[in-house]
Amino acid sequence: MTHPVVVDALVLALMGLSGVGAGLLLGVRQWIPLTFLAVALSTVVRTWSAFAMWSLGMHHLITDAWIVASIALVVAGGALAWRHWRIALLATSALGAASVVALTTKYVLAIGERHHTDSANAIAVAVVGLGGEVDNLEPIAGSAKRGIAYPLMLGLGPEGRVLAGFTPLLFMMILLAVGWIAWQILRDTVRPQAFWIAVGGLGLFSLSVPIFRAAMFYLNAHILMGFAMVLLVGGLLLARQQRSFSGLPLLFTLVGGVIGVTARVEGIVLVLALLVALMGQSWWSSSVERMRLFATLAIVGITFTWWLSSTNSPLIERFGLTSWILVVLSLVGAALAASPWIDRLRGALLPLFAAAVVGVLLGGIAMSANPLAQVLAQWPNLGLGRGGWATAAHVFIGSVVLLGFFRRSLAYRWLLGISALMIVTILFSKGFDGGSFGVSFGREGFYDSVNRMWLHVMPTIMVMTIVGYAELLHSAFFAKHRADRRGQTVDRQPLTVEQ
Repeated sequence: MTHPVVVDALVLALMGLSGVGAGLLLGVRQWIPLTFLAVALSTVVRTWSAFAMWSLGMHHLITDAWIVASIALVVAGGALAWRHWRIALLATSALGAASVVALTTKYVLAIGERHHTDSANAIAVAVVGLGGEVDNLEPIAGSAKRGIAYPLMLGLGPEGRVLAGFTPLLFMMILLAVGWIAWQILRDTVRPQAFWIAVGGLGLFSLSVPIFRAAMFYLNAHILMGFAMVLLVGGLLLARQQRSFSGLPLLFTLVGGVIGVTARVEGIVLVLALLVALMGQSWWSSSVERMRLFATLAIVGITFTWWLSSTNSPLIERFGLTSWILVVLSLVGAALAASPWIDRLRGALLPLFAAAVVGVLLGGIAMSANPLAQVLAQWPNLGLGRGGWATAAHVFIGSVVLLGFFRRSLAYRWLLGISALMIVTILFSKGFDGGSFGVSFGREGFYDSVNRMWLHVMPTIMVMTIVGYAELLHSAFFAKHRADRRGQTVDRQPLTVEQ
């Protein structure tokens, strides 16, 4: 009998090779983003291939379909993009090293997971419903709240087991994405020394936060949702920086959106918030970029619909909809968002969306039986550290005050605004628990869903923190030192993404 670690290693290898092949075919020509995008793209391939088999009634072929699709991507990537073999080799090597670390934590160090009913549910769906490729999809459809993409990836593990190395690998890819995205913002304005000091300081502090340490081994879709969100934020930042929607910005947004709407059912609200931020940009002028925006929004919306319809999810009927209505809404909404008809309103889209979310939350608080208790529901978790966040919330608020607002770059200010929007959107999306809406800020404890949903915004806040402190260090030490050497006056103008 084959040892489980061998099966895990083979699956992770196929994931990496197929993801690298897909990335090369899609035009990725930098090895670091190709590394973490490979994991994201393999997740998308697994998700779409499963949806296709379920839609065709071939439930027993979901794993075979993923294997065939993955091998096809490896062959196609090697045949059509062989000239970029150095990039592919670097990305594959990085994924191989990360996979060895991931497998070592599980099979050598035997690091376990924190037990929780949500984790047990994810394991049950992955092992019984997906790994066993059963014909009855009712248990899968009934677990829509916890998402489908993460159980699908866990379901690729050995018989009777989950894919143990996936979650640690995913966590490492998030850290790699955080660092790379932050450097893309800073590389033209900040010296590398300031960047690495900021990264090192954040890394050391993060190790003191229990939920950060647990996240690497926590069997739940929250960490996958955080990956999706940081990809979306990265796509938005790069698009703003380039003032165009093509290449990596487009791919980040598309892949992040697809994973986001399938990782957690409430993820559609968070994804929508970031897509509204994208739609609100002022540089949509060419018809080609409008078509790209339409295609991205339509694919994300249809993927969400495809998940619910292929599993016959009761959520569609619960909200009085049908699959075709959702498809039409996705296409019409995408067409409207990409059309020139709303160009004059684009600047108001994000403020209006934020105002609507905040308004609903304020209305819900006002109508609750105990408004003060509602507002302070997360205080024990974040303020007293009972949710596993230790002093993270205090340091976050202190850093925002210390770094200032107008003294920082446009990128930092934008990240701060997006982080705030994601936080209130998390509280808003919590209201959809149980299929009917009602404002709820959660309860005390590590396993409260709102407390764990802060993991969705954690990678974005990490990017923001690196950017802010790197800029501060550069201005305080490196820029002054360089100016003194040249006999020049230090330029105190705020940094911008466009510089």
